[in-house]
Amino acid sequence: NPNFKKFTSPVSALSGGQRQSVAIARALLFEARVLIMDEPCAALGVHETKMVGELIDQLKRDGLGILLISHDLHDVFDLSDRLHVMKNGKLVGSVRTEDVTHDDVLGMIILGKMPEHLLHLAGPGATNAPDAQSAANNS
Repeated sequence: NPNFKKFTSPVSALSGGQRQSVAIARALLFEARVLIMDEPCAALGVHETKMVGELIDQLKRDGLGILLISHDLHDVFDLSDRLHVMKNGKLVGSVRTEDVTHDDVLGMIILGKMPEHLLHLAGPGATNAPDAQSAANNS
């Protein structure tokens, strides 16, 4: 519920959260099965961020796939089931959000590698996953 007062209001008169809702509605009109959302909560206030988050949660419950790109770890942890950290165009790791802490993710971002205690969760293609390390050693 984006809380629109008038359905005839021009998009330019809407709040940031309402504009995001309109953009999502446009995608759904084309029966999209996957939404790619780049920083959907950037520059939104607390209330608008909550509104967009509730909309994303509902879409996930409805079975829509959502690829969320965000630098805001609060958004990442609140809205995602899995996270993928990339650095310099390379995958650092792919893990379930519930398996890591904010500090783990910050370490992945800053150091560009999985923390040792999470290597078993790194996912295929991670930069320091055991299979990537052995491939690098064999080349």
